[in-house]
Amino acid sequence: MEDVIAGYIRQLWGDSDWFYEGQHGLKPGYSCESQIITVCQDISEVTRLEAIIIDFSKAFDLVPHDRLLKKIAASDVDSRVVYGLGNF
Repeated sequence: MEDVIAGYIRQLWGDSDWFYEGQHGLKPGYSCESQIITVCQDISEVTRLEAIIIDFSKAFDLVPHDRLLKKIAASDVDSRVVYGLGNF
């Protein structure tokens, strides 16, 4: 079911040009690996670098889910899908 919902959202947001051009998650042909490659290429092109590395692995657990569901609903996702996401 997760694949069906992700596919639906991916198509809806892709068709409506909702994704940021640098977005790697949920976009076909993009992944965590493609994001890492992009970052490494960007780093290799600079002569001086200052970086802050933040681990967002648990960030989703901190997101207020009711607010997230409202934003998803506002992006024209079918209300039945939003309702289903709220019940996970």
